Amino acid sequence: MEENKKQEIVQKQPQMNWFQKFRQIPSIQLRKRQNKRMAQDYEDIREKVLNNKTTFHVREAYKALRTNLIFSLPSADCKKIIITSALASEGKSTNCLNLAITFAEMDAKVLIIDCDLRRPNLARLLDVQNAPGLSNYLVGLNSSEEIVHKSSYNNLSYITAGNIPPNPVELLSSDNMGKLVEKLEKEFDYIFFDTPPVNLVIDTIVVSKYVHGIVMIALQNSTDKEAIRYSLNQIKFAGAKVLGFILNGVVFGSNGEYKNHSKRKYQSTYAANGRKKTRRSRGGTYGSYSYGGYGGYGNYSSRRNDRYE
Repeated sequence: MEENKKQEIVQKQPQMNWFQKFRQIPSIQLRKRQNKRMAQDYEDIREKVLNNKTTFHVREAYKALRTNLIFSLPSADCKKIIITSALASEGKSTNCLNLAITFAEMDAKVLIIDCDLRRPNLARLLDVQNAPGLSNYLVGLNSSEEIVHKSSYNNLSYITAGNIPPNPVELLSSDNMGKLVEKLEKEFDYIFFDTPPVNLVIDTIVVSKYVHGIVMIALQNSTDKEAIRYSLNQIKFAGAKVLGFILNGVVFGSNGEYKNHSKRKYQSTYAANGRKKTRRSRGGTYGSYSYGGYGGYGNYSSRRNDRYE
């Protein structure tokens, strides 16, 4: 009986004619090209996650950052830190994961939570399933034990973002989020929160009430001074504490010194019709989600923001 009902439902569904199918060909091809570019982008991003091939200078930079953070945090049982940026694609997710890995290397129990419920990145960086995750717990579909997973790195656990909800701010500010943090801080020594850009959405300000401080990411030769100033005003208004900044995208020379380089190094390219073109992403957009431009932020105007996540 069930099979007959399914066949009846399929027969009742309207069938597309040849012209409707023909009109969908361009959109299908475009979607395939976008998925291919996104997959290639994340392959490049995973290379920036700490591994056996990571250079000595990069590892030492994260160890120095770890030491500075340890002396900047109170002597609480569990230290909770937000890693964020002013604008999108400045490297916050990669730096958050690398920093969590660095802390886990000193035999501390570390947890990283992907609080970016709009465009999650942690699952792709770790090459794991995104659901069930944080959003699934906040709406009551899964328990805390079901969303906390151990990673391939020693002493490092993670919580992915889960299914993308229509109301991320309401979920992050709910009582369930507070209860989750209160429970997890009894099990871990450090908790890192990967949150969306401060200037684009209010999510980071909402999560800031659960943490001891915020670390901001700035991309060399790209992050705008006015964008940083605006984000700091937002954080100050919320009463949160800024622990410091990470200058991302610094290139080392062969002698170990810093090199000043052009923004063009971070412009991704792709071949089209046999020609090499430069693909740029505009400020005010965040992946496939448009959060509006900066027209409502006083006199600050949106600028180009290269992809370096």
